Amino acid sequence: MDVNKYEIYFDNLLNNMLEGVAIHRLIFNENNEPIDYIVLKINKSCEKILGYSKDIEGKLASEIYDIVPILKQYSNVVINQKPDKFNFFYEKNNKHFNISCAPWDETGFITIFSDITKLINQEKELKKKKKELEKSNETKSVFLSNISHELKTPMTSIIGLSNMLLDDNNEKINSYSFLKSINSNAKYLDELLNNILDYSKIANSEFDILYENFSLFDLFDELDVIFQDINHEKNINNVKLNFIKDKDKKIITDYLRLKQVLFNIISNSIKFTEKGYINITYLLSDNFITFRVEDTGVGIPKDKIKYIFDRFWQCDSTSRKKYKGTGLGLSISKSIIKLLSGNIWVESTINKGSIFYIKISLEEEVEEKNKIRKTQLNFSGKTILILDDIPTEYSVLGIFLKSLNIDILTTYKENEFITKYKEKKDKIDVILIDINLHNENIFELLKKIKAINSNCKIISKSTKKLKNEHVDYNLIKPINKNKLTLILKEIWQKPKEQD
Repeated sequence: MDVNKYEIYFDNLLNNMLEGVAIHRLIFNENNEPIDYIVLKINKSCEKILGYSKDIEGKLASEIYDIVPILKQYSNVVINQKPDKFNFFYEKNNKHFNISCAPWDETGFITIFSDITKLINQEKELKKKKKELEKSNETKSVFLSNISHELKTPMTSIIGLSNMLLDDNNEKINSYSFLKSINSNAKYLDELLNNILDYSKIANSEFDILYENFSLFDLFDELDVIFQDINHEKNINNVKLNFIKDKDKKIITDYLRLKQVLFNIISNSIKFTEKGYINITYLLSDNFITFRVEDTGVGIPKDKIKYIFDRFWQCDSTSRKKYKGTGLGLSISKSIIKLLSGNIWVESTINKGSIFYIKISLEEEVEEKNKIRKTQLNFSGKTILILDDIPTEYSVLGIFLKSLNIDILTTYKENEFITKYKEKKDKIDVILIDINLHNENIFELLKKIKAINSNCKIISKSTKKLKNEHVDYNLIKPINKNKLTLILKEIWQKPKEQD
């Protein structure tokens, strides 16, 4: 092969390589010390990777590259005639390169550039995620430790006081005082559990949003009554709670979820405000409403504001022992507001107070199927058969169903379930069943029910989403009463025909 053919072959070989390739030759001073090098040749990939062109061929590297950190490495390879290549990293315009160098001849060397920007960024992202996971695991550990304490405290009180009430020999106890304390601890326990369950639902994308048309006056009036009762129970007289209730403005959003968020924010303000006031106002603008909760509390340090809506944040707070809680309330509120297409933020000054802003978009209209008006519901003469290991007729669920004029039949024995259904099958067209996912017999029972009457609607309640051919509706525990009502409305109330 002649020289020209060799050069053509070599050029083709270089230009077909995915890596960038450059061939350099060292330049020495009179003391035979390397001071620079010339770029002899680069391939197309080198042009693409480094952003240079063929014009740099024949030019000094000092005019093109940052040669200072790599000249010594190059010269060591060439001058000392080391046969092994060496590697180092090079960065240019936020791009990262792995560079491999090897001797070419007595004063020349070949350099291969590989773009590893994607790998470097992935590594950074993995390190970031690892750090976040470590922090999350640490936070969860602290949370579990703290929540176990938070749950144990009211439970100990409830068990201890109820045992004393059940003691026939203890005639001198103040039963009213004991029951009041049990009720207070039970409410606090219920709040803790609801926060944990709500957080779990949000994390698993199982949180329901139900739009309806309601009056802001009614919302604020209900919250006002709730907090008056709470403040009375806690004997809080130093903080004045002010609701703006001068306009009977109606809006369309999720009433219960908005009330939950406002309750969380106001409760938080009450918790950290020992004297002064808490003002709750709102501003309507276009299709948005912004609620403003201003307090004269202890305030939040500037460097802590960015963490205020983080989950479990209070678990790391030094004030946790003084201000109880799961550290989930504000995090849940932020998630709810996000589901309502809104935003929540806070402004605060230490020892002067805080202002929480809650901004949500308003729906223009609500589908009829999502409107619930209890006065419009008529379930008289309807019957539900309930299979549950808890006596439902005496539970909150049973009381709720009875308030809708629904007759309920219950059983907790699976072997009696089919018998009971067959006896009343002409009246029963809805079954509510507590499904234990580890009990395969349940699904056999459902199959038998559908075989008897395929039109019978089966509503399951379970701890997570359930897919089964015999289940028509699935409710996640604890049951959302509004959602259950919507399901019953859909089953029993046909939409009115248009004239």
